[in-house]
Amino acid sequence: MKRGTCMVAVAVVTSFVLFGGVGTSAQAQSAGLIQIGTHPVGAFFNIVGTAVGKVIDARTPMKAKVAPLSGPSAWMPMMVTGEMDLGVCNATDANWGYLGKETYGKISKGKGFPLRLVLTGIYNDISVGVAKDSGIKTLKDLKGKRVAAGFANSPAVQHQFLSALANAGLSIKDVKVIPVSAPPPAMKAVLEGRADASGSVTTGMPVFAELAAKKGALLLSFDPSPEAKARALKAYPHGWLNLVKGGQYPGVDVDTWLLRYEIYVLARADLSDGAVYDIIKAMWDYNSDLPPIHNKFKEWEKENYASKLLLVPYHPGAVKFLEEKGLWTSDLEERQKGLLTGKK
Repeated sequence: MKRGTCMVAVAVVTSFVLFGGVGTSAQAQSAGLIQIGTHPVGAFFNIVGTAVGKVIDARTPMKAKVAPLSGPSAWMPMMVTGEMDLGVCNATDANWGYLGKETYGKISKGKGFPLRLVLTGIYNDISVGVAKDSGIKTLKDLKGKRVAAGFANSPAVQHQFLSALANAGLSIKDVKVIPVSAPPPAMKAVLEGRADASGSVTTGMPVFAELAAKKGALLLSFDPSPEAKARALKAYPHGWLNLVKGGQYPGVDVDTWLLRYEIYVLARADLSDGAVYDIIKAMWDYNSDLPPIHNKFKEWEKENYASKLLLVPYHPGAVKFLEEKGLWTSDLEERQKGLLTGKK
């Protein structure tokens, strides 16, 4: 319980130490400043952005500022203006943002955003989260319940929730949706008693740790049977089911099947090759700096810096580094070409 409370405090304090407002492109370039867009404080994406910022600050000549915003739909347009240099989100939102699909088609006027991948390496494991005393023990138990979801500022998160429902043989019509913009407000709705469940909770999420510390919490397991798994991955094809061992994270007391996906650290396409190279190199060289920031970062392994799915093309500065480390494969090269060609 103390660990959960501590993680929340660290997330909030660190984000605000690093975050000092979003400057203009000219200001950032002259100061060697890297602006990092994330989800709100309380989301694991914010913790990832904070960790990247700490490494940039400590291990490169550049400085970083973390900007906790409502989600990628807020910071992706800032890549176009140069107000944002890096951003952190799930691989699906990154892909849709790059191609101009779903919500991102409207806000980019169908053009998509100039995004390039810097690195991955860390995964999110996700499901629906509830208070332990809610009476909800399985995903099937969500039928007729109030679930905080919608996630207008991160469309892929809503599809992850739909994946959880599909896994249980349910649809959005089977629950009472309490509209929220992002995962932290969803958890707040549960904490305040306005919702029975949050449609999106990840292992290591500070605001879920807060619920675990105050009332006890449970992250609902996916059904790994072939039929249920197929339904889940049809709803969210950019993920896979992963068995998380019990006792590692708040709300996961026993071995639990969760939906896993890649987290992307993205750069605007015109960020200099040298800056991107220095960032991924620092993250690689000082990978051991990450686990003390958050327990889940022990899973941030170097061999996973090369994406398994590659849904957004790599930045040239990152390609150079991955080539040097022998991680740039012919398969990645083909997928890179396909993504770049498909955008033209």
